[in-house]
Amino acid sequence: MSKSIAHKIALYIRVSTEEQAENPEGSIKNQEERLREMIRFKNGESSFGEVSDVFIDRARSGKDTNRPELQRMLSAIRRREISLVMVTELSRLSRSIKDFASIWELMQACNCQFMSLRENFDTTTAAGEMVLYTVANIAQFERRQVSERVAAHFQTRAARGLYNGGVLPIGYKLIPEKRGFLEIDPEQAEIVKAAFKTLLQKKSLSHAAKWLNANNYRVCRKTSGGGSKPRLGHFTVQNLSDLLTNKAYLGIRIYKVKGEKRETKAAWEPIIDELTFCRVQEILKRNRKRKPENEKRYPFLLTGLVSCESCGERMVGKSAHGNAGKVPYYEHGWATRREGCLVKKCFNCSPFRVQAKRLEPTVWEKVGDLIKNPATAELILEKANQIHVKRTQNTELKRTREKINSLNGQLEVLAERLAQLPKNVSAEPVFRQMEKIEAIKKEEGQRLRHLERELGFQQMPASLSSYRTLLVGLTKVAKDEIACSKVIQTLIHQIKITKDGFKLEYLIGRDHIERELASVGSRPPLAGTGTDLANQNHLSRHSNLLAFHGSNSLTNGGPSRTRTCDHPVMSRKL
Repeated sequence: MSKSIAHKIALYIRVSTEEQAENPEGSIKNQEERLREMIRFKNGESSFGEVSDVFIDRARSGKDTNRPELQRMLSAIRRREISLVMVTELSRLSRSIKDFASIWELMQACNCQFMSLRENFDTTTAAGEMVLYTVANIAQFERRQVSERVAAHFQTRAARGLYNGGVLPIGYKLIPEKRGFLEIDPEQAEIVKAAFKTLLQKKSLSHAAKWLNANNYRVCRKTSGGGSKPRLGHFTVQNLSDLLTNKAYLGIRIYKVKGEKRETKAAWEPIIDELTFCRVQEILKRNRKRKPENEKRYPFLLTGLVSCESCGERMVGKSAHGNAGKVPYYEHGWATRREGCLVKKCFNCSPFRVQAKRLEPTVWEKVGDLIKNPATAELILEKANQIHVKRTQNTELKRTREKINSLNGQLEVLAERLAQLPKNVSAEPVFRQMEKIEAIKKEEGQRLRHLERELGFQQMPASLSSYRTLLVGLTKVAKDEIACSKVIQTLIHQIKITKDGFKLEYLIGRDHIERELASVGSRPPLAGTGTDLANQNHLSRHSNLLAFHGSNSLTNGGPSRTRTCDHPVMSRKL
């Protein structure tokens, strides 16, 4: 753009911490005043330009582009509403050379120039652009150097055998006055000893776990030191195996250096002697047997998609032998593992399992209807767009995300302060503050995930034309199970099993559809024929085994309740 033409200027301002953001006379105001003063000076010399908009990211880190005001500014650049971006220094815009390169390429493509007061860049020359990248690289180097220093500190503590955080092993507890050291919890340590002793007697994880549960050996559900999920409170094959293979009970601290595992003497006393530990490991090693690959294994087409609406758990493909031969089905896999070693099992969900040969053909029928019937695709997208608009306006979700970003900014600032501490000054207060912030961040993260599950907040739905183009590309399918499964995985996000049947959640996010379109365009068709989808695959041949209830329309007449804007739900009875 010629310099004689007045610029439409965007002022970009960013601060890292909540304290800076809340100070009315602080960094935000200072940055804006400096930028406006420069514009007044430039306008005094010639017709430089006027401020089109001011973009302020409060309490946001510059390590990535996950900043609402930055994204709003980039959108304005794409619309060519801005011809010059001004910042007080380059690090305000980005501390990542990769992110800055992407932003700069966008600016160049949209004829938008860039000015930084501190570095005094002139991006109209090759030399100026080279300096620009050099300074951006230095900003990234500083951030990574701080990260490496913090990691090195934790690694040094681990090499000394100190506890650095995380879930405490059962049988140990923290010593408040000696950070990094652990002491034995006598009550829980007895349970650990009983677990090792029982495995030596029973010679089997499942038998040992059942015996421990039947004899009222219970681990403490509450975790200490870290972790967001409580323990089960009883033994399973998996958690018993984890306990029996944990070298912390030998008084050994395991840590990693560049991906390589290393061991050192831990800053706590052992609970188990070395001979007992080695004997247990020998038994576990003998019991590890790989199942031979079965070529006749049933091809579960809905792997990873089926879940229970009542409890939310994933339902996995399994099979059993009955009077009619091998029967494939989808069941609550985690519930089976969790309660398999209990004397009294309590499977609350109904149905606990569904037959694959009843579920799969019905799902395939709905997929076929989606591909063949343009009105179905239009109905799904219309509903999704309505819900997307409603849910993106949720203020609670926005506040939670902003708080998490603010906490990330505070952690980054504390890490920078930690790197600048003199050697004779203790870093413990900084670490304690970082631990407090991390704990708050975990709570907010759980809250965010809960809100996103409840609201089903997803990306913007695809356009109708893109969606239809993808559906047309999937009309040619193979007669084998692998191709059918790929089509289902492309179009379906989740299949929720209900008491009366199931609900489908369709994948229609814009990014997902664009990726699939590119994939369909770059690979050979899944089949060489153009025949009808629902009539040329193996699933349609099972349709005479189904006992349908109700009409064949969507949700027996209309859309069911929708849980996500990206995955509208349509019900179907089995």
